[in-house]
Parts: sequence; C-alpha cells; structure tokens
Amino acid sequence: MTNLTAWLQAGAAVVQAGVAVALFKITRDYVRLTQRLAVASEAQVELLRAERDAERSEPLRRLQSLAKMLLACLHKLPGPGAESQQQAARLFGDAVLPADAELQEFQAAAAAVGPGVDALARAAAENFCWLLDRARPAHDNPITYDYRKLNWKEWVFRWTEAEQALHKLTG
Repeated sequence: MTNLTAWLQAGAAVVQAGVAVALFKITRDYVRLTQRLAVASEAQVELLRAERDAERSEPLRRLQSLAKMLLACLHKLPGPGAESQQQAARLFGDAVLPADAELQEFQAAAAAVGPGVDALARAAAENFCWLLDRARPAHDNPITYDYRKLNWKEWVFRWTEAEQALHKLTG
C-alpha cells in the first residue's frame, strides 16, 4: 500500500508541475497579447490625432500609402491555409517584393506620426522583414527552392501579424 501511495504522490507532483508550466505559458501569451492590444490602441488614437494635425498629415498620408503598398505585396505571398502552401512556388515566383528602402521609408513616416504608430509600424516591419528574408531565396529560385525548409507555422504567424498591423495603419 505504501508503494501505491508513493506512486500517487509522485504522479501528483508531475501533474502539478505540468499544470504550472501550462499556466506559465498561458499567462505569457496573455501578457504578449495585452501588450499588442495596447500598442494597437495607442496607434489608433495617434492616427486619429494625426488626421487633424496639419504637421503630421503629410507623413500620415505617406504612411498609409506605403502600408497599402506593403499590404498588397504581402497578399501576393503565401498566406494562411494549405492551398496557399501548395501554390507556394507560383506565389513566390509571381510576388513583387518591396525594397529595403521602402520599408525604411515606411518606418520613417510612422516615426513622424507618433510613437504609438511607430511601435505598430516597427512590429509590422519586423514581421515583414522576417518574411522577406525567407521569401527572397524562394522568389529568386521558385522551382528549385526547398519549401520543406520553411517553417510554415512561423511563416503564417508572421504573415498574420504583419497583415493585422498593416491593416490598422492603412486607416
């Protein structure tokens, strides 16, 4: 009977540790989501203020124009869904990839609008740059590129994050 009791106590400790790890991960994800929501909310307020401010209206118009252009480029790349992954060679081959200078101009325009918008644009640019680092080799050699090397789960996450941020910045 004591062996059974010891076994149950050990099992309970393992379950308790597993639950603690799961709670830690859930809390970490919740904090990250809350931070992203706060940045997006601050950016929305700054966008509204910039529309009324003559000094920031030109950078805002340029930012929105660049965000629309980047969003159009993003939609030419494979997105979420199995069909998109199956057509990856065609999508990468046909994609028009933005130049690094356009991303820098996008970030400069966002910084001129305000810090909240800058933070949201920085998140969009970081995710887009991650995508571009993987898209350029596939774009250059869509037939011979080994698509199995691509971490599709991470690709879809970054694609979705970039899309959401760019949508918010288009006005």
